[in-house]
Parts: sequence; structure tokens; C-alpha cells
Amino acid sequence: MKKLFDSGLNFRSYMFNVDEDNRRKFMKYYIPMEIKDEVKEKIMSLENEINILGVVEPWCPDCHINLAVLEKMISLNNKINLRLVTRDDVKDELDSYKENGKLKVPTFIMMDAGFNVKGAFIEKIDMVKTADIETLEGSKINMKYKAGKLIPETAEELLKILISA
Repeated sequence: MKKLFDSGLNFRSYMFNVDEDNRRKFMKYYIPMEIKDEVKEKIMSLENEINILGVVEPWCPDCHINLAVLEKMISLNNKINLRLVTRDDVKDELDSYKENGKLKVPTFIMMDAGFNVKGAFIEKIDMVKTADIETLEGSKINMKYKAGKLIPETAEELLKILISA
């Protein structure tokens, strides 16, 4: 994992390599985003180094949302290190994170300072993954997610994984 992590780009470098249209889509979520005070406090109080390997694609709507939330959160604590790679960069190294034979993006792999894996966030929050979009309720959940209205729930789910790292 360390080798993959070291091969990745930090967030700023990644954004410089993203085309203007996708950078704008990402910023649509990032700029106005507010993280709840209680989540901010928990992030700022994390004392141990955390390394996160993110597998992302610039065109992916789930990456626009979830990478925006993760970056906003980790900007609060300099002990959290994020490196980003694209799916093509990882080939078969992350087979254990595949769902239905495919590595979903984003996949955020949370590790401690020694690069021991402590948890992973794959594609979307559980509430959205389990929503039946064939029902009115499931469709509403999916629409709220795409509109960036589930940022607090996303931050909470990411925080749980970060705390375990």
C-alpha cells in the first residue's frame, strides 16, 4: 500500500491535472460546504497520523461529491495525508476492494502511520447504496445525494472510518 500511496498525487496537484469542467463540478460541492462543528472538532482532535489512498476519476460524480467532503474534512488536520491515483494506476493491486468484479470510484483506503489498512469507503455512503431508487423514498434519497444535500451524512460516515484508523 505504501508504494501505491507514494505514487499518488496530493489533492492540489490532482486538481491542477483535472480539466476545467470537472474542476468546476468538484468546486460546486467544495466551496459552499459546511462541516458540522462536532465533526470538525473530532477531526481536529485526531492525534495519530492517518494515510488515505484515494482511487478517483475526474469525470465521476461520486468523486466530485465524496472527494470534496473528504478534502474539506482533512484540511482541518495536518496529520491526515491524502494521495490520489486513478483506477488505471492501480490495475490489480486492489482486487480486495472490488465490488462485483469492479473497483468503484471513489475508493478511499484509510491506513495508520505504518500503512496498515483500517477501513475503506467505497463509492457512496451506505444510505445511498441501499436506497431502492425504484421507490419514491429511494429516489428522493438519491436525488438529495446528487444535489449535495447529504454532505453531513457523508462526513459522519467518513469520520467513523477515520477514527478507526
